[in-house]
Amino acid sequence: MSAKTEIAVRSEAPQSIADLEQSFAIAARQRELLENYIKERLKPGKHFYQVAGSKNSLTKEGAELICLPHGYKPSYFKEGGPDQPSEDDSPYQITVRCQLRKGESFAGEGIGSASSHVTRKDGQRVPRQPDPGLRHNATLKMAQKSAYIAATLNATA
Repeated sequence: MSAKTEIAVRSEAPQSIADLEQSFAIAARQRELLENYIKERLKPGKHFYQVAGSKNSLTKEGAELICLPHGYKPSYFKEGGPDQPSEDDSPYQITVRCQLRKGESFAGEGIGSASSHVTRKDGQRVPRQPDPGLRHNATLKMAQKSAYIAATLNATA
């Protein structure tokens, strides 16, 4: 297999200094390719955004664009929070773990959580949706989105 088609596998320990040097060279090239891909394809406001005074934050669309050439597919696991929506407006949190895989190979994972309530600009906490079922679904989806972005960042460094 040529150096152009090899990929670095984190679970295999190098056997020699030459193997270690080759692993570093492959990792550096992978990083270079990813950086170029991101610069060419990811658009501000669509694939990432910036909160005032902080670094760029990846959107779900941006994470999908990064996972695409890697062939990573997500699986989600609910780690915490209610299984059913509450009938009242009491706030709750849902936590989700996302695992990324390429075929049967593990690539990375991330944890995300979301609250059933959001904070308005005036500081007041209000339900994410008025309907309890829609609120629960939206909270679960937000936690999945957060976990997917975290997994993408972890898997692709």
